[in-house]
Amino acid sequence: MLFRSRLRTGRRTGVSFGGRGTPILIILSLLLLLTSSTPPSIAVRDSASSVLRVVTEPIAAIGRGLAVIGAVAADVQALRTRLALTLQERDEAAASAARVASLEREITELQAILDLRSSISFSSIAVQVVARDFEIGKRLVVIDRGTRDGITEGDIVIGAGGTLAGRVISVTEGSAQVRLVSDPEFTVTAEIATTGAIGLLHGRGANPLVFDDIDALRDVPVGAEVTTSGIELSSALRSAFPRGLSIGRVVTVSDPSGAVIKSAEVKPILELDSARTLLVILNYGGGLQLPSAAP
Repeated sequence: MLFRSRLRTGRRTGVSFGGRGTPILIILSLLLLLTSSTPPSIAVRDSASSVLRVVTEPIAAIGRGLAVIGAVAADVQALRTRLALTLQERDEAAASAARVASLEREITELQAILDLRSSISFSSIAVQVVARDFEIGKRLVVIDRGTRDGITEGDIVIGAGGTLAGRVISVTEGSAQVRLVSDPEFTVTAEIATTGAIGLLHGRGANPLVFDDIDALRDVPVGAEVTTSGIELSSALRSAFPRGLSIGRVVTVSDPSGAVIKSAEVKPILELDSARTLLVILNYGGGLQLPSAAP
């Protein structure tokens, strides 16, 4: 609304309510209306609140959703980190456990060799296996002692418990090659002391040893211990192996009906493929010097 009046000077003067103060007046009016407790004021406030809720609720929901997504992502990342650390810890523990088990086995083996060395009457020397040749048809190992340590071709090699491991077939100044009992070219006369059964024992690589040419009338029980027979015909003629060295135990017997001989399979007592510490007998002096020959 605009009121005009003429001044004495003849100029028009306008009085307006639409200037800069209008927004302020509107805001003040709304504040008074919203803070009033009259029914119209309450109705206006409720309408305004509804409008604000309609506007703000979707925004709040989006905010909550983003917060949830962020929390889930952080949780997934934390789980992945924990999983990686746990896997690493498991691998380290497994490696450590394997190393501990290996050391325990080596300690047991060394103690057994020490006990054996103090219990046998022969001169001997402890050796370590430094290489293996387990190609098809072979069971050979290289040990870390040679001629400078007194080892010669034909020397007998034994393991923990006085078990027969093999025989030296070649030697250098600092090392020697040993043919294991399990090598197909290895042969030794063996017996079951409890029944008197005697036969020839041959290696078969990774398979059980063969104990054959046994008198069919002799008993060969499963589980019986097979040892070197150590036959001595005279002081100058005796077996290439001393008597009583343990070789293995009978696992199966083949005794065909009507046959005059029978055979058996023998599982070595010594873990030939993994033995690391052995003992070489230096002064037995058996009658036969060929490593693969039987007495």
